[in-house]
Amino acid sequence: MQITAHVRISNATFEEWAAFFESYYEDRVKYIKSETVIKVSNNSAEVKFEVSDLDGLTALSAREDILAREAELGVSIHLV
Repeated sequence: MQITAHVRISNATFEEWAAFFESYYEDRVKYIKSETVIKVSNNSAEVKFEVSDLDGLTALSAREDILAREAELGVSIHLV
């Protein structure tokens, strides 16, 4: 399943979010493939990827440390 996610970052810059997002790349690649991150602006990004394990990705996305950091950065995600 191909996914495009529009990421809005309200409490940080793209670079701060990108560093955080990269920090758990090795965890994500267990559940996705062909990931592309595009900087749209200083406060937004577009991430495209193919899901290979939806249950695993859902569990990863619900991890407390990830949710807490996303809240700090003011991240909101809209799936297309």
